[in-house]
Amino acid sequence: MEIKKRLGKRIQELRIKNNLTQSELAEKVGIATKSQSCIETGKNYPTAENMEKYAKAFNVDISEMLEISHIKPKEELLSDLIKILKSANDTDLTTIYKIIKGIVH
Repeated sequence: MEIKKRLGKRIQELRIKNNLTQSELAEKVGIATKSQSCIETGKNYPTAENMEKYAKAFNVDISEMLEISHIKPKEELLSDLIKILKSANDTDLTTIYKIIKGIVH
């Protein structure tokens, strides 16, 4: 996954964690909602100045904003999940199913 997409996903992850909509975050940073969307989808990079504003909005250090190495592509996540599910016993598999179903629905 290219760096723009990883950074966009990281910003989206922090936005969701902070219970902000794209428009609320865009307002805090001082950009248009459309620009926020383009950043989160990896079409555009945020400016260095806006990275500082994101960090302030999320109340994190700028270095935490740049922690993008842990973000994996969807295919890799699915592959990892399948491995976990195949190794789970029946009880754990039922618990995992209930948790995922609760999150998704």
